[in-house]
Amino acid sequence: MGTRVREKWERVAEWGGRLRHPESGARRSLLLILKSALAATVSWFISYELIDATSPAFAPFSAVLMVQVTVYQSVIQSLRYVGAVAAGVAVQTVLGLSAGPDLISFALVALAALVISRWRVLGHQGPQVATAAFFAFATYTSATSNSDQVRELGQIVLLVLIGSAVGVAVNVLIAPPLRYRSAEYGIRALAQEIHDLLDAMTPELGEGAPDADTTKGWRDRASRTGSLITQSREGLRTARESLRLNPRPWARRRRRHLTFQAYEQTMEALVRMISQVAAITRTLDQRHREDEDPDSDTDTSEDTEDSDGSDGSDGSDGSDGSDGSDGSDGSDGSDGSDGSGAPRESGGSGDFGDPEASRGPVAEDPRDPEYAPFLRGYSTFLSSVADFTEVLATLDEDHLREQADRLGEAAGHLEECRREIARTTDDHGLSLTDPTEPYGVLVVEATRLSEECRYTAEVLSHSADEPAAEGR
Repeated sequence: MGTRVREKWERVAEWGGRLRHPESGARRSLLLILKSALAATVSWFISYELIDATSPAFAPFSAVLMVQVTVYQSVIQSLRYVGAVAAGVAVQTVLGLSAGPDLISFALVALAALVISRWRVLGHQGPQVATAAFFAFATYTSATSNSDQVRELGQIVLLVLIGSAVGVAVNVLIAPPLRYRSAEYGIRALAQEIHDLLDAMTPELGEGAPDADTTKGWRDRASRTGSLITQSREGLRTARESLRLNPRPWARRRRRHLTFQAYEQTMEALVRMISQVAAITRTLDQRHREDEDPDSDTDTSEDTEDSDGSDGSDGSDGSDGSDGSDGSDGSDGSDGSDGSGAPRESGGSGDFGDPEASRGPVAEDPRDPEYAPFLRGYSTFLSSVADFTEVLATLDEDHLREQADRLGEAAGHLEECRREIARTTDDHGLSLTDPTEPYGVLVVEATRLSEECRYTAEVLSHSADEPAAEGR
């Protein structure tokens, strides 16, 4: 009994701890509930106690709808909502008063309201045209005279105006929502997804050629990122929007010092990286499919599309479009072993031609004895990419300068690993143009990943310097 009570109090304490965090979902939900209840109560008091309306519930209902996620949405949606209700009431007024409260009149009202509800200007509030028209028809049929009918219909619009105004006022004056961190959360989610997938791939590649079930699992996982990409982009949109019309002094400071251009560029670079990782998994899996059906046409040039339509085929902004097949000289002598961005041990080695350097035996491909050693080296590169995305998975604006420096170091080490792939591929004479071999696609995607990481590090480094420059 004592254990259960203690566990309950621990859960209560944990929930209380989440409430203390300004950006926690629990705190946002509680605040939204309290604000909605306040808006509904004030609207009910005005409509019932002060106006003595016949249908006072219209006001609190409208008020709750208008306590939106952002101040900007509260204002925009309130205008659309009032317009939709006014249009529905107007349809009933014109047709009802002219045709009378019969079934044919209702059918005409429904038809006209549903047509108007398709008007794009009304957006998500379009269905409210029909809802308002139906309520207005019910109110119209219960009225005893023409003057009562007009008064009741006008009262509906008035109550909706009151409720919408109260809802917007509460959202603006009481803790107006500020969601600028949503952009960070979207970037973290994408980076974490890439990191987790690569973290699962690198040990297997370090042991040699993975089996068909393993590569198929990687390919399936890489293809299921469309919803995550959509959510991340929506978070960026919400972050931008939360600063618009926001009266908080903090929001005004954010507008001066924080631009979302760097976060948008970083997010789109991660989207391209997801498509490039997906291309790698398809290439690895394609080799098994060719073994099962040797007569099938090889298609290692399949478009690297993820589920949201990003093709990932172009380099990042500022990239040189290198295909990685020129065997960069890598003569700067950097060995990337300073620990700043070194990859985790995955059983791989940068020396593709030395199987004895790996941990345990290497599973060799009978078609190509160089394939498994190549993958061992490739796993080192992908491990470096995983280290890079691990930093992005903890992105925090308050520590952006420090993280940008870490990303720059990780990108430099990652480029060294990419150059090692190009050098060893050239040393072993592995064909980059033979469509029946995977080396060309894998080297090209490694080059693109390296470019995206370098580009992202530069973007965030520049963004970290901007506030200091503006503050001088």
